[in-house]
Amino acid sequence: MKNPLKITNKDEQGSIKLLLKIALPLIITTSSQSIMQFVDRMFLAWYSADALAACLPAGLMSFALISFFMGTCGYTSVFVATYYGQKRYASLSIALWQGVILGAISGVIIAALTPIGSYIIMSSAHDNAVKILESQYFVILCVFGGFAVINNALAGFFTGQGKTAITMVVNLIGNLVNIVLNYGLIFGKWGLPEMGIKGAAWSTVIGGFCVTIIFLLIIFSPKINDKFKVGQLFGFNKKAFFRLIKYGIPNGFGFFMDIFSFSVFAFFTGNIDKISLAASNIVLTLQSISFMPMLGLAISGQILMGQYVGKKQPENGIKSTYNALKLGTFYLIFIVSTFLLFSDFWFGLFAGSDAGPQMAEIIKQARPLLYMLCVFVWGDLTFLCFGDAIRGAGDTKFHMKAMIFCSILLVIGSYIIVDVLGLGIKAAWGWIVFYAWISGLIMMWRFLSGRWRNIDITK
Repeated sequence: MKNPLKITNKDEQGSIKLLLKIALPLIITTSSQSIMQFVDRMFLAWYSADALAACLPAGLMSFALISFFMGTCGYTSVFVATYYGQKRYASLSIALWQGVILGAISGVIIAALTPIGSYIIMSSAHDNAVKILESQYFVILCVFGGFAVINNALAGFFTGQGKTAITMVVNLIGNLVNIVLNYGLIFGKWGLPEMGIKGAAWSTVIGGFCVTIIFLLIIFSPKINDKFKVGQLFGFNKKAFFRLIKYGIPNGFGFFMDIFSFSVFAFFTGNIDKISLAASNIVLTLQSISFMPMLGLAISGQILMGQYVGKKQPENGIKSTYNALKLGTFYLIFIVSTFLLFSDFWFGLFAGSDAGPQMAEIIKQARPLLYMLCVFVWGDLTFLCFGDAIRGAGDTKFHMKAMIFCSILLVIGSYIIVDVLGLGIKAAWGWIVFYAWISGLIMMWRFLSGRWRNIDITK
């Protein structure tokens, strides 16, 4: 396969053109995941209001439990990027297998922790009917959560090299399987059983398993195996494993704190009432549409930062980061404009063909939250671009500490606003907008300080 980082013109180092070569497949990948989640929740909204109310808090909580391990194993991509920049292909393959081994161990731990998460759900103040659905959804996603973690490590083998088109195709196949099974298993179509929210969870698991199998088939293909010796180098390597632990755990913990605080926020909105929870869930689903393409750009910037740091060219990594920020800004101008000008269209997707008065009230409450989302996304872009850049350079410990601070701020503030002061859903969303901007400005400050320049993850 062509090396996407083979530069013939010095001016292309860190350029928008180079960034887009890597970013476009990742944007398609992350956008397809966003569309998959959107369709999933849209189908559940058509199925029942309780299923809509249950899917996002339970989904976020399962993702929060899995996210620490995903972030830890996913740091494989940064090692791959750095070794690829240094043309140390044997080290690259060894790093891959440490991520996969850690992912397999993580799957066992996630399954063992599942009853704790289920207990937390059933102890919440949510409506009883919603809690039962939340628990069903959560348990299925977590018992088989190891596939998502392993997939993160396997994808890192390709994204770290800049071969993001492979990751795109594999994930598109998995997402397509998920969407088709979603419809069949939620509503009981094509001879499949009607499973409601459990069907949505099973389709996610099956789609993820398909991704694992396809990645492994490609990695063990003769062309890749001959170049990287992945079969010969398979196995545990103590030094490489603990190097992944050293930098991956702070990365995973920072990622976990971000997802965990969002999960807690979603649960606090459920303490207001079922209508507020469903309204917030709709807007958070729309947030994923803005988030996923920005995430693709930020990951691309992280990959290039890792490769340029490996080549001892940090200035080109900085250039890539600013270019990711510019492209993200253009995208947000477009998507925010559609949210403001065509809000009825977006809300109409959740209403279905026979929306009743309950859905009308949900949409009424969601509308002002959508306007707040249009402010939130700019802080989110700042956080993603600068945060991923410093992580790509190995500055994972600072990222972790910053996320602990910001996440505690979000959780405590949400608790006071909702449970102590009873200020309602608008005030809660005002606080999460504040959280997005604080976290974004902290990451920008750290990036501009340049302290990440002194870190070498290969030592």
